[in-house]
This record gives sequence, C-alpha cells and structure tokens, in this order.
Amino acid sequence: MNRKCVGCGAILQNNDEKKAGFVPVLNETMTICKRCFRMMHYNELPKIVASNAEYERVIDVVVEKKALMVFLVDIFAFKSTFHPMMVNRLKNRDVILVANKVDLLPRSTNLSKVVDWISKECQRQSFSPLVIGVASARNGAFIDDLVETIDLARKNRDVYFVGCANVGKSSIINALLKRTTERTEDVIATSLVPGTTLNEIRIPYFEDNCALVDTPGLINEKDVLNHILPVSYRRIVPNQELKPVTYQILDQNSIFLGGLAVLKFKTKEKLSVTVYASRELYLHRTKTNRVEELFATQLGTLLVPPTPEEASSLKYQKYHFTISGKKDIWFSGFGFVQISGNTTIEIECIENTEVYLTNAILG
Repeated sequence: MNRKCVGCGAILQNNDEKKAGFVPVLNETMTICKRCFRMMHYNELPKIVASNAEYERVIDVVVEKKALMVFLVDIFAFKSTFHPMMVNRLKNRDVILVANKVDLLPRSTNLSKVVDWISKECQRQSFSPLVIGVASARNGAFIDDLVETIDLARKNRDVYFVGCANVGKSSIINALLKRTTERTEDVIATSLVPGTTLNEIRIPYFEDNCALVDTPGLINEKDVLNHILPVSYRRIVPNQELKPVTYQILDQNSIFLGGLAVLKFKTKEKLSVTVYASRELYLHRTKTNRVEELFATQLGTLLVPPTPEEASSLKYQKYHFTISGKKDIWFSGFGFVQISGNTTIEIECIENTEVYLTNAILG
C-alpha cells in the first residue's frame, strides 16, 4: 500500500530525488518526505510545487463529496483569493467562509465591519456561505470559534479545507490541531511558496472516524508572488501587524510601492492616502515627473523588491481609476492603499498581476 507524506500528501518513494515524496530510505517508520523535513526544520523553500491542473483535479472530486467545506481566503489579499473558480464550484454547498491572517490588520480595526464588508462581497457574487468568520493561524485568534462552528455544521461529515495557495489552509489546520489536541508541532508542511501542499492530506480527528482534510491550493497566476523570485517573498508577505503609512498627497505626487507598483495622482485637492503593506516593502513618495527616472536608475536598488537580478526582466502595465470619497486599491498578493478624496490615478504595476478598486474595508 502506498503511504503518503504527512507534510504534503505526496506518495513516499525512494527512486527519484527530483520527484515529489522522495525519502533517502523507504521503511515502515518513514512518515515525511525529504522536501517537507527540510521546510519544517531548515525553513527551506520547496522546489517541487503543485500545479493548477493537479489542484483542479482534486477540487473537482472534493466538491462532489458529502462533506463540509471550509473556504479559506486571505484577508490581506481578499479580492485575489476570493477566486471566481472557487466561488463557482462551492455555490450550493455547505461552506464556512473564513478570512485568515486577521492578525495583520491594525489592532484598532473593527472586525464586525470587516465581516460586513466580506458579506457584501459575497452578495455581489451570489455566494451564500453558512457562516462568515475571521481567524489567525499565526496567533490562534478565533480558532476556538472556528472549532465550534465546524462542530455545529459538520453533521457527521469530513471537513475539507479549500482555497487558493498561500491563504493558510495548512496553517489553520495546524493551529486547530494544536488548540484541540496534545500536538505541539506542525503536522502539515507550510511555506511562502504557492503550491506547497501537493495532494489531499487526510487527518483522522473526529470520534465518528471523520477527518480534517487539507487540499492543494489553486495558484492565482495574477498574484505577484508568481512573477518574482522567492528571495523577495519575505519582503512582500507581511509577518506581523501592519503599521499603516499615511501621506498627504498633492497634484502630480506619486508613491512607489517598492518596485512592484507606482501610483501617480492628479487632483485638485489634498488627499489622504494610507498604504497597508509589509513593513519590509520600501515606500517612496516623489514628484510624478521623476517616476521614469527612478524606474530607470533605482529599480532593484532603492526600489525593492524586486532584486537587482530580476529588475531588468520585469515589464509593467497601466491601470486608470477615478475615485470619489473613500476607496481601496488592492494589489494582488502584497497589500492595499486606502484613498480619501477626489482624484484620478494612473498605476503602473508588474505585468499580469491584478489591481482592484473596492469600497474601503476599514470604513
């Protein structure tokens, strides 16, 4: 009988080190592959990742099962992780929608308003989950609420955790297991690289022999992490509470978000512009007439990320928005900018990444 790695779900094998599930010695006591061992103990980024074709094969089977679905999204990247393919496949299913990484939001955030904002986004997509909640795998916030909700909604069924890559499905399961069992270490391997979980991972958990089931994540090809080198991931993905940076912006001012994007403002009034992004992302305000010069001379040096090695190969595309009142502009995979006032904005962002305009999530 083939045995799976408990960290990523790959079938264990000792034939080919370049393929998933490799272990140096295959025996009855082996439970984790070399790839996951090195991720867990050496913080090494994986070289083998799941593809979207593999994910879609798994999710097509999953949505037909008699199971409760926990649909994980990233509160910090909601618009890109509330993915249309996932929403469409999960309609008319029993779904708990959970926005992970709530610990990144400022402590002053009114979370009931965040849940209300998510509810309105669901209504726009005609998506009706059983429950909408927030959680944090990192600090365990609201994990008890998630456990209670699952117990009430499960009805003797397996519980599948589904969603895009990097939303924290594996991390939420690890946090849940630590909270409700005697486990003190992660069971499932995690990393910043999209596609870390390679196959379905079934963890027996309930007294009726039902299980918690982790699944590979759909890779959003419009996410910035799929267009830059892994060395830049830790500068882009925040790992602690955000410290918003607010600027008073005048006409012909611009703000660089590292070298990932630049916002150029045209306005007849002073604007309040607040950036919510990783503390490691370099922010730089300048005059709009200097933008091209800075792109040409500082990309990869002052404007980081990207790294100098990848800067020369990046291409950018333009977006245009007209804003009135208080709105958010979301950048797929690395943050959002809240703007208060009336303005038109031209944005240059790395090509083939997504930029969204929404109502303000923080009110």
